[in-house]
Amino acid sequence: MKSHIKKYYQIFLFTPILFYFGKRSLIAFDEGFYTLQAKWILENNNWVAPLWWGNISLDRTIGIQSLLAFSQKLFGMKSIAYIFPITFAGVIMLYITYHLHKELLGNDFAIISPLILSTTFLWVNYVNMATQDIVFASLVSIGILSTIKSAKNKTNFYLFFAGIWLGLAIMMKTYLALIPFLAIFPFNIKTKIFQKKYYWIGLFFGLLPFIIWSLNIINIYGSETFLTLHQKLLFLSKNNNFTNPFFYYLWNLPLNLFPWSIPAIVGLINCREIKDNYANYFLFKFPIILILLLSLFSTKTPYYPIQLLSIISINTFIGIKTIFKKNKFYLIFINKFLFVVIPFILSILSILLITNSLNVDYEYRQIILISIGIILFSLVWFMINFSKSLKIKILLIIVGAYLFTVSLVQSGFITDRSRALRIAGDDLIKKEFLKEKKIEVIKSDLGDQNSVSKIIKIMVLMPRIGNGIDNLNQLKPDQYAWTTISSKELLKSRKYTLIDESDIYLPWKLIQKN
Repeated sequence: MKSHIKKYYQIFLFTPILFYFGKRSLIAFDEGFYTLQAKWILENNNWVAPLWWGNISLDRTIGIQSLLAFSQKLFGMKSIAYIFPITFAGVIMLYITYHLHKELLGNDFAIISPLILSTTFLWVNYVNMATQDIVFASLVSIGILSTIKSAKNKTNFYLFFAGIWLGLAIMMKTYLALIPFLAIFPFNIKTKIFQKKYYWIGLFFGLLPFIIWSLNIINIYGSETFLTLHQKLLFLSKNNNFTNPFFYYLWNLPLNLFPWSIPAIVGLINCREIKDNYANYFLFKFPIILILLLSLFSTKTPYYPIQLLSIISINTFIGIKTIFKKNKFYLIFINKFLFVVIPFILSILSILLITNSLNVDYEYRQIILISIGIILFSLVWFMINFSKSLKIKILLIIVGAYLFTVSLVQSGFITDRSRALRIAGDDLIKKEFLKEKKIEVIKSDLGDQNSVSKIIKIMVLMPRIGNGIDNLNQLKPDQYAWTTISSKELLKSRKYTLIDESDIYLPWKLIQKN
């Protein structure tokens, strides 16, 4: 009975991080992009081709869009529908991290690694975003755990999962799934997993969704259309807007690991002291190989290393223990920096936020909640200086990060990023009774990146959407459309009624054909 209560208590710990208790609003790229494609799946009942304003957009598979569409079919237009598959994948990733800790470090403090993961900014940001990155990362984590388990236990069940994750990951990220596979590859060779029948059975079943989808695309739209999927790889491998220098992840990843940047680095350096072949490979060699492979790729983004976060969380725990237990000079300096200097700097920051000295463009309620989180974080981390117990120190460092993360999530800072637009959109839908009306977009008005970004966020809010029409002449009587046509031109034509041209929608306005 006590063990069951403990399990439910542990699950409850993650609830305020995984579930935002207010209404959500989405950003345009890539979150709004996937959500719109999910809406078109339901509107057109087309579960094969990812669409973009009526045209096939085959620069990626339909994996995440299908999950989002199924979630919307299940939950309707509620905000939970946009995020449920990602939240579910986040829960799996936390669970896998817990078991990875047990496999690599033993049972002691096993709950700490998933708590570290749940309070890492990069993870928190993307577990509250409707993209495929957390789903992909959870599949990689499953692959790592299954590989370790199958090497240790030689059981068919884990061999099957050591293979299946790769096929499913390809349906999420196509060729990028090969990067974690290549990072695991030397370990697979050493443990002869490739010689096991159930590994290949798992790989086959994992690839089935991608194979069936590919055959459908080729059968319906032709092989030339399918080949455009490969053009994305060529685009990403060449110079583009996301091209960054080779050393990009050396600064960007630590920055996004806040507040665990320093403990994670310390853990990576000290994890080699663990006399265990599995820990030595997956805590040290695996992350280095993966980051090296990502660095060789021309396109570099902050979210590509999310697949590493389960391992980084375990390394962070090692780093925390090392900082608290050892008395080396550099560790004493880090100790003082983390638990004296950082709390002092953050306390100053919270005062500047509350007094609005930084002129940040956020709601005052959000600023207050985030400031409270920063103050609690600083206070708890400063209290570590007065404790001599390792358990108490570990507890305090987690509690401080936890309180800050909860305040960040529940403030709406990373969950309700387009609040003003969401409120305006909800009011418009109620005022004009748009719940059952299909609303179009004039595709010829899709201009620069800013106007496209705005219409994505607008159309995500609309209950029903069309595929887009080329020009106003194609609009049917009584039909609604978003356009950037000037008000003067609308008055001249007298064919259309201007429904809403609020500044919040600029440069777009909603019209209805008479």
